[in-house]
Amino acid sequence: MNIFKLSGAAVGVIVGLILVVVLYKLANTNHKTRTEYDERQKELRGRAYMYAFYTMLVFECVMMVLGFAEVTLPMDAYLVHFTGIVISCMVLACYCIWHDVYWGLNNDPKRYIFVFAVLILLNVVPVVRTLMEGTMIEDGKISSVAVNLIVLVMMLVLIVLLFIKGRMDQNAGQEE
Repeated sequence: MNIFKLSGAAVGVIVGLILVVVLYKLANTNHKTRTEYDERQKELRGRAYMYAFYTMLVFECVMMVLGFAEVTLPMDAYLVHFTGIVISCMVLACYCIWHDVYWGLNNDPKRYIFVFAVLILLNVVPVVRTLMEGTMIEDGKISSVAVNLIVLVMMLVLIVLLFIKGRMDQNAGQEE
């Protein structure tokens, strides 16, 4: 086990968690870390969490079957599981966006979109660098920068879905 890799990951997670708390405080209108939802939002978000859970369950069952069949994917195990987590989070977020429960009562969507833009930029840099160096695949395996690529794709999908949903709501409002 590489102690430097492990300690770097641990520091990254800690810094990431601190950053998330700070960003929540800045992006919420009342500067609280907790997002507030009404009863309708809570009910629909509960359904979204259920679908995300089942998505993760199916993903892990597929990975288990592939493991039994001794099928190896060209990536490290942490990257496989991270992909499952992101897919599950995408189900949650997409359901919430589509059912108008993505934004809480104390969220400022414009601030959150700014945070999304920053996250996209932070993930574009390593992906572009890796693509330019041609090191996305090393020793026959997808490199760790795929984490950035996966997050980048997730953020872009969310931005596009938010845009589409906003346009649809805007058009529906004009028709009424």
